[in-house]
Amino acid sequence: MKIADRYILKEFIVSFIWSLIGLLVIYVIVDVFEQISTYVDNKASVWNVIQYYLYQTPYLIGTLLSPVSCLLACVISIGNLSRRLELMSLKLAGISPERLFLPMLWIGLLISVLVFVLNETLAPPVTQRSLVIREKNIKKQGEKKLTPNYDVYYSDDNNHFYYIKFINPQEGIINGFTMYELLKSYSVKERVDAKNAVYRNNGWWLYDGSKYVFNENNYEVVYFDSMFLKIEEGPRDFVKEVKPELGMGFIEFRNYIKKLQRKGEDITKQLVDLNFRISFPFMNLIVILLGFPLAGKVRNIGFIVGFAIALFFSFLYWGVSQLVRAYGHAGFLSPLLAGLLPDVLFIVIGIVLFYKYRE
Repeated sequence: MKIADRYILKEFIVSFIWSLIGLLVIYVIVDVFEQISTYVDNKASVWNVIQYYLYQTPYLIGTLLSPVSCLLACVISIGNLSRRLELMSLKLAGISPERLFLPMLWIGLLISVLVFVLNETLAPPVTQRSLVIREKNIKKQGEKKLTPNYDVYYSDDNNHFYYIKFINPQEGIINGFTMYELLKSYSVKERVDAKNAVYRNNGWWLYDGSKYVFNENNYEVVYFDSMFLKIEEGPRDFVKEVKPELGMGFIEFRNYIKKLQRKGEDITKQLVDLNFRISFPFMNLIVILLGFPLAGKVRNIGFIVGFAIALFFSFLYWGVSQLVRAYGHAGFLSPLLAGLLPDVLFIVIGIVLFYKYRE
């Protein structure tokens, strides 16, 4: 049995690697032709373009190419075994379809876990780097200037909550500054108010203000003409644009959601997307579950027909997942249900197809 497992896994892994390389090359070639005018107009160097696609590779593998590669590998490897009557020989030797599928199940689960790890470790920082290369080196766009802003609310990871009436981040000037330091129970420990603040020496000089220290039954207040406040946040931190979600790992994205929640913002959309971060990598396992029974009938229905049917179910999964995701964003489904429903639905479809193949 171990020999049969190794043989099936070898066929699948070789097909998966070549499928992944082929799809990646095709994607890059197509995208280069689509973006060629941008590269030429901006006189982008060949090295910058190569860097851009190299840094894009983990994101492409984790979100676009690995599921299709798994489907291709499944149909090619199992389809070849079916056409060469090797599947029939294994069945005649007393090996059940469930036992034949077991190594495929484990490799699909392993690829799903590896894709999840890839999406949450390597992909976010290198994808962020690819976006920087595209904007600065290819499109020749300089760093965006931060404009003055009114009514800024901000919270950090140290239980500090800030309200700023007006800030000019270019000059490091604030008019109307309030900072609350909160306890774990969310009661106020200290409050600092200042009419004006200026950023100097890696900290804020507060002018014409007051500091309240709250105890259990009373509070103390100290008025000041000037006071130096040493905090990590500088002018740009209070008004900086949020990093794109694809540039965040799972933990960073979850902490970002908690920060939005502390501000009182609606986090439904972000919670749905967070659940999809967990469920979507398992599409690699699902396409194998869908592709195996169809690939096993390649000898009867033909390779192209088997692949087309499996590909149809894969695109159907993608369409259903995006539809469910939209309903989750709109609040019609709970974030947890929106994240899990596509996987549960297509796992059931895959099991039904498998038992139809078994019959």
